[in-house]
Amino acid sequence: MMMGALFLRVAIGTCAAISLGASAANAQLVKPKYPGEIAAASNHIAQRNEDCRRQAREQHLHLVKRYRFMRDCKRQ
Repeated sequence: MMMGALFLRVAIGTCAAISLGASAANAQLVKPKYPGEIAAASNHIAQRNEDCRRQAREQHLHLVKRYRFMRDCKRQ
């Protein structure tokens, strides 16, 4: 009986923590609403991609190493 109640409390606590963490992460992302903001965001992403591609080329990375580098570079 006690183990079932303890398990239930832990499960509910874990679900609550995950949902709060997810909502906090989504609250930080603000999507652009206006055409000028959308264009600026798009240009920023394109410039970041190009910078990461250039760095990967300079380091002579191929296949998996290049993919991982690009993924990590875009996250910065």
